[in-house]
Amino acid sequence: MKARLFFPLLAGLALLLAMSSCSNTRHFTEGQYLMTQNRIAYTDKNPGIQTSELHGLIQQKPNKKFLGFLRFKLWAYNASLNGKDSKFRNWLENTVGERPVILDTSMAEATCKEMEKYLGNVGYFYSVVRYLAVYKKNSRRAHIHYEVTPTSPYRIKSINYDIEDPELAGWVSKTTKHSLIKEGKTYNVYTLDDERERITKYLNNNGYYGFVKDYIFFEVDSAHNSKEMDLHVKVKNRTMPDPDSAGKFIEERHYRYEIDKVVIYPNYDPAKPLLQEAPHDTLIKEIHQINRNSPANYYFVLYRGKLRVNPKILTQNILIENDEPYNLRDVQETFKRFGYLSIYRFANISFEEPLPKLVPDSGGFKKLNCKIQLQRAPVHQYSIEAEGTNSGGDLGLGGNLTYRNRNIFRNGEIFQIKLRGAMEAQRTSNTSDESQQTFLFFNTFEWGIQAEVSFPRFLIPVKMERFPKYFRPITTVSAGFNFRRRPTYDRYILNFTFGYKWQESAYKAHIIQPFNISSVKMYPTPEFSRELEEIDDSRLKNQYTDHLITALQYSFIYNNQDIKKVKDFIYFRADIETSGNLFYLFNNMLESKTDSAGYYTITGIRYAQYARLETDFRYYWMVSRTNQVVFRLLSGVGVPYGNSDALPFEKGFYLGGANSMRAWIYRGLGPGAFANPGINIDQMGDIVLETNIEYRFPIYSFFKGAVFIDAGNVWLMNANENFPEAEFRFDTFYKQIAMDAGVGFRFDFKFFIFRVDFAVRMRDPSKPPGETWVADKGIWFWNFGIGYPF
Repeated sequence: MKARLFFPLLAGLALLLAMSSCSNTRHFTEGQYLMTQNRIAYTDKNPGIQTSELHGLIQQKPNKKFLGFLRFKLWAYNASLNGKDSKFRNWLENTVGERPVILDTSMAEATCKEMEKYLGNVGYFYSVVRYLAVYKKNSRRAHIHYEVTPTSPYRIKSINYDIEDPELAGWVSKTTKHSLIKEGKTYNVYTLDDERERITKYLNNNGYYGFVKDYIFFEVDSAHNSKEMDLHVKVKNRTMPDPDSAGKFIEERHYRYEIDKVVIYPNYDPAKPLLQEAPHDTLIKEIHQINRNSPANYYFVLYRGKLRVNPKILTQNILIENDEPYNLRDVQETFKRFGYLSIYRFANISFEEPLPKLVPDSGGFKKLNCKIQLQRAPVHQYSIEAEGTNSGGDLGLGGNLTYRNRNIFRNGEIFQIKLRGAMEAQRTSNTSDESQQTFLFFNTFEWGIQAEVSFPRFLIPVKMERFPKYFRPITTVSAGFNFRRRPTYDRYILNFTFGYKWQESAYKAHIIQPFNISSVKMYPTPEFSRELEEIDDSRLKNQYTDHLITALQYSFIYNNQDIKKVKDFIYFRADIETSGNLFYLFNNMLESKTDSAGYYTITGIRYAQYARLETDFRYYWMVSRTNQVVFRLLSGVGVPYGNSDALPFEKGFYLGGANSMRAWIYRGLGPGAFANPGINIDQMGDIVLETNIEYRFPIYSFFKGAVFIDAGNVWLMNANENFPEAEFRFDTFYKQIAMDAGVGFRFDFKFFIFRVDFAVRMRDPSKPPGETWVADKGIWFWNFGIGYPF
């Protein structure tokens, strides 16, 4: 969508606000100055101090800027001070506006002290930080210049572990090779605290129940006038109430614990007393054994009434084992397992020592009983959803009617059936087809039904004992039917999938679908059929004919995001897919007959044969808690062979729309330098390469903004006379990279993000040589989107 007036108006508004900034200080009294900037410099070369950490300690910061240069909130506040009182003026002052930050040198002094304290904590003891206030009296503005004079850092000379308990000392010594503190490294209080957490986690995973990091402390010895330190790691005994004297405490060493009994309450209701305090109906002793050679684990299932869950699904998801040392990781993983098991809305795991509490001999264990309380979720769930659809920027309306059964076979299986319908107003490059059907202004229609069953385990032929116990396996079986009517064709898809997915670790996941079968029936409109005949391109005709896809797919996903921390993270996904190889092998071995065009068929439908690889790499740079820069690199290649001379329509690569190359319409870019003469086809290719960079920032509350650059294109694998300059060649592809730039606005309601992006073409490879740079044309394209583009 084009917008010629929006950005000139926006630029004029920005200029008006910038000109009005001179009034930001007119309400100041004598001696008041607007704080505009903080600067940090070093008297000598920075020895390795993280300046960003020092900036985080500054107590007085300037008013926020919009788009990095405009203090819109400050302008709004000053604007509210003019005129009569009104609701709008109060809203502008208290909700939109931001009071001016008036320079306070006492806060600068406090900042210097905080910086000196921080420098001491990271090893730069006795460093000095001073500030200088720089005033611009004519404009009544000022900034603070912080000058840091760091000393040379203190380093760790030696590390000694002074732990009186020999058993505990032995466990700590086993993990020293993974220690975060190293001899020769700079002293750092924050690293020491991380080391305490690391040791604590290690001990918690090896039987030390109730051990917390506060038991670990450090003592430091430093020789006079020396920059080296001897570090002593010590562990306090735990303090316990004296059982023989009320109100008094005694010290005792840290014991290891092993699990005695695991009791499960599958019908726990927090409003009712626990079953040991009330009559109960049934006690089951369930045995869980992965294979014949593994030890048997005994679990006690205690419940009243009718148990509507197979006990095996409970025990298979519990990693806490009797007669095994307490392991915090197993506890946390059990929590996660029950979280994924949607038949339960709440899980609580607690431990207690059985009575009488016995003191073990040296090297022995104390006992722990484990109690697992599970609160059921409703089995049946119905939902009706209305949504705004967005296929590459083409807005429409959609709706879903969904039924879900969270325990269809009493083993935690989830059965879901979904009815879907949608309408869109799709943009096309040719609207002369009189056979197009429309409703209101919608010209694309879709409806379908999809049924799926998810099993919280691996089904045959996969055996659980071949995988580590921390995997969270899911098997999915689905089948569905979908009909879509577009301006140029009708399409019917019948599909069936069977596959597995599992979480290898906190960051790595795998998806494999041995069977992903789709039968696609295509019915081009008469007008579009004539266009295909006029083009007379076998590749295009094959993409718009009936076909069968029998794909084998594998996906690897890596995502190291930690939602609890504000830190950079990486997302990577690789998809590998092949189709038709087994059928083609059998057809050749059996010397099967081909159709009139020379292709093998199954039930009269030609099957597709191809290999396809696609990768998606993203790097999220967390500039601050609310600002981030996202880099993305998308690449892919598809190779048809054997029974196909073109990729199926659904498997081709394309760019354009709301989520990629935002200055081009959906499937409207490329391939290569091909210039569409106006034919109404989807511009797709066998190769894709795209890169994006997007800076995201807050504006006000749920209203956020972004600036971005997109660059990329799609290409054909081989030369095609109907698509000149569309094939991929290493000596020309870089000259055919398209580029756009723009700004976006997001309405972030947490559970729903509505997005509008404005983009202008910077480089258009379809233009003649020497005319590909088109930024001066000033034509802006806008797209609506649901969620972030990546």
